[in-house]
Amino acid sequence: MFTSACASRTALQFHILCPSCSSKIFIQLFHRSIQPNRLREQKQWNSHSPPNFLLHNQISFGENRIDSEAKAIYTDGSKTDEGTGSTYCILENYGIIASWQGKLDRSNSVFQAEILAIRMAIEAASSLHRPIKIWTDSLSSLMAILNPKSHHSMVREIQTLLLSHTHIHLRWLKARVGYLGNECADQLAKEAITKGYSFLLPKPLSYLKSEIKSAALSIWQDNWDNGETGRSTHDIVPGVSNKPVGWNREEIMFVTGHRPFPSYLHRFNLRTHDNCSCGEKGDPMHYATKCRFTFPWHFQTPTVSLKLQWLKNILTNNLSRIRLRLLMRFICDENNLIVEDNH
Repeated sequence: MFTSACASRTALQFHILCPSCSSKIFIQLFHRSIQPNRLREQKQWNSHSPPNFLLHNQISFGENRIDSEAKAIYTDGSKTDEGTGSTYCILENYGIIASWQGKLDRSNSVFQAEILAIRMAIEAASSLHRPIKIWTDSLSSLMAILNPKSHHSMVREIQTLLLSHTHIHLRWLKARVGYLGNECADQLAKEAITKGYSFLLPKPLSYLKSEIKSAALSIWQDNWDNGETGRSTHDIVPGVSNKPVGWNREEIMFVTGHRPFPSYLHRFNLRTHDNCSCGEKGDPMHYATKCRFTFPWHFQTPTVSLKLQWLKNILTNNLSRIRLRLLMRFICDENNLIVEDNH
């Protein structure tokens, strides 16, 4: 949960709540040229009024008949670990007669690449002065262009261009089903990642979220590795994650050694000793392997060197987890029986 945020050319600063202890963590990303207006396009609220926004006449989601002999433009975007590519190609008589390739930063999204390709294709088609179809397999891009309240600056540019060039029509087609133009555009988009003309676009909001998440997890991991408490749990779950481990209440009590074990109660001076009724130390391992009162739910006693692996195996085996839950429920329900009187 974010409590405050600010950014400049040299640093990004913000506070978050630590997932483990709910305390505020201050994070500063140094040496990053990040500006809010470069991470997210500024919102523009002057939406087209409904009477003037008739783009549904120029945009179709049905897979209309594709004539490979007629002149048409195909667009596509691609993203890999190396970067992001954007392209369009003009086909006529089954051959490419013109194309454009743009190389974007690896932080840019596929959506940005798809939108840029459509934007550049419309510019190319605006000079043809005859009806022409621009084909894309990006359904999200067409939906964004149809939205009259879109805040995306390039989407709004596309809307304006389409309204002033009614001979241009956008069409959706299904990807990877053998359309020649789509296959050509897909190949060119992949090549554009390394061979295209460099094109600078603002970093998307998703990139900022990813950076913040990565920084927060890094700080959380450092605190978890160097903390003084929860060491028994750290041995089993050394890596932090936003995903829960899936343990229930009984399993958490057993792993942490918390209530109702005599060893835990004695540590916090809630009992004068840590003995079980059978006379031995009443810790989780004792009740899981030795105590005569919990014999029906006993596990095989592990060696000292294999104790950690033994516990991990229990927590990853469904039948063992059921037995562990039954053991813990018995200890909680029959606490007076298995815990020696406090005197």
